[in-house]
Amino acid sequence: MKLTKQHDAVAHEDGIWSVAWIPETQSLLTGSADESVKRWDVTDQGLSEAYKQEGHGLGVVSVAAHGSGHFAVSSALDSLIRVWDVNEHTNNLSVIEMAPTETWTVAFGPAMEYIDLAVSGGTRNTVVLWRIGDGKTENVGELSAPTAAAESKAHKREQFVLSCAYSPDGTRLAAGCMDGSVAVWDLGTSKLLGRCEGHHKPVRSVAFTADSRMLVTACDDMHLHMYDVESCKLIEAFSGHESWVLSVAMHPGGSAFASGGSDGRVKLWDIATRSCVQTLTADHTDQRSACFVGREVNAPQGFSTENAF
Repeated sequence: MKLTKQHDAVAHEDGIWSVAWIPETQSLLTGSADESVKRWDVTDQGLSEAYKQEGHGLGVVSVAAHGSGHFAVSSALDSLIRVWDVNEHTNNLSVIEMAPTETWTVAFGPAMEYIDLAVSGGTRNTVVLWRIGDGKTENVGELSAPTAAAESKAHKREQFVLSCAYSPDGTRLAAGCMDGSVAVWDLGTSKLLGRCEGHHKPVRSVAFTADSRMLVTACDDMHLHMYDVESCKLIEAFSGHESWVLSVAMHPGGSAFASGGSDGRVKLWDIATRSCVQTLTADHTDQRSACFVGREVNAPQGFSTENAF
């Protein structure tokens, strides 16, 4: 497996903060600090802008596409979450308003018969769960991330949920926090399975392996960690980035994952050997654009794989 650069494009007037491939298509979504989301069709000739989705009042920090390939969601610093039809982008299925700093990351659940949506709750230290269907949007739960019991009030680390992800089998949900911890819940019971530890800085991105048995985390401490989901025990620590690791994306076949860092590098990691097999330098001038490449996507922006992600 190898990453090769395929296309370049000036996609937005400001930095791109999030990218997502639309399943079953050759199209992707980009969310930008310029307050817009764009859909791009990938062809042999390059990237072609299909449409520009507007409506947010501040920078778009997270975008995701539903597994059916029919729906998309974006969240922004204006505290709004917008869910729309991918092909009829003017058709908003739902607009959810939350409190400031509570819309940091959005993630669709894997179920096809309805739309489940998880939203990392920022300063509330929660992940809020929504279900969209039959013309209505319901708040179906709220999961609270635990704090370390051993921490004293004087040395208590800041709590802020930055990232979240569903397991591919739909049974688990994980969230990365500002204090370096990662919480894992059983969605059937809403009970906390455990708290993954080892990081000591913000965990910006989390991704489950294809078999839902392991979780990979990307952190400002320049490391990625791999945890056993059931026990929340650390399996492996990956080093190699020279600055914050803010993005991780899993290969659906389960053999590899990619990471993007503020060092301007994209790395490809082999899960079997637990080693870096390729490093590419992204031609970005904006640090955040490079950092967030790969979040909620199967392949980093501007790259393709021989065995397609």
